[in-house]
Amino acid sequence: MRARSELTDERGDTLLNPVVIVEVLSDSTEAYDRGKKFEHYRQIASVQHYVLVSQNQALVEFYTRQGDGLWSLADRRLGDAVVLSAIGCEISVGDIYRRVFEVASK
Repeated sequence: MRARSELTDERGDTLLNPVVIVEVLSDSTEAYDRGKKFEHYRQIASVQHYVLVSQNQALVEFYTRQGDGLWSLADRRLGDAVVLSAIGCEISVGDIYRRVFEVASK
């Protein structure tokens, strides 16, 4: 059973207990997204997956928090699927990039 979403206010635009965070990498923010920003996200106890999506190639990297608190890294390319076990989600890399690089899902 998943925890109830906790929001900062009635606008409901800031989630306090995210399980998955997805960043689309850009040339100007990639170093920050991989470094300091991820350092901050690791402090949020509810976060189980941190997903980095390249905008320059069909590549998805994702970190998963392990039971001992350590993070494992995996990467997926065309023909692969990204499995976010904490939310019961599986999506193919081809579907993520469909109409971006004119690739077909496999």
